[in-house]
Amino acid sequence: MGISLWLVPRPSQAEKIKLAMRVTPHAPPRAPSSFPPFHPHVTLASGPSSSAPTLQAAIPTGQRALNVGLQSLEVGTKYFMSVYVAVRSAPGSPLETLREHLRAALGPGEGAVPPIAHLSLYYIDDEDAEERERTAETLRSELRVLESGTGEERAVRLACVDDEVEAEQVPEILEGFDGEEIWVVRCEGPVPEWEVLEKIPLTP
Repeated sequence: MGISLWLVPRPSQAEKIKLAMRVTPHAPPRAPSSFPPFHPHVTLASGPSSSAPTLQAAIPTGQRALNVGLQSLEVGTKYFMSVYVAVRSAPGSPLETLREHLRAALGPGEGAVPPIAHLSLYYIDDEDAEERERTAETLRSELRVLESGTGEERAVRLACVDDEVEAEQVPEILEGFDGEEIWVVRCEGPVPEWEVLEKIPLTP
């Protein structure tokens, strides 16, 4: 993949989101690349391995932290969008304004801004493609993802419960997260081997 810019939740929120990323597959995965662990993030832009300086320079000076709302749970056909939450990115919103800035700053061929702003929960290989829908349904049936509304009013909340804690818990509900850092990440090789090159704090 090369280099990516990630908008990353504040640490306490990232740990809660990870609790929704622990669903185990219904059967042992056929592909070793299915269900790898990774840090919660919204990919802002990606480019080739040589593009780290260009991507970093495209970040607006003084970029402010962003509040990101969660809109809908989706199942995709691509590895990096297997099971994901589409996040709110309406025209004129702070997140979409940043995405538009990056598109203009990078230009054609310098880097790609994903067409859909999203928070991936699971990467699942095509060999295990049937697990994508099953995983989404498990998130719904176990009430880890709570859906409401229709159309533009759709929204999801993450009900964060730690399965490793035996005592009864009251789920912590997340309707979104605060993106307080942009990470520059080398996304090459197996997902667990991806490397964070730099963490850029955003203005509060």
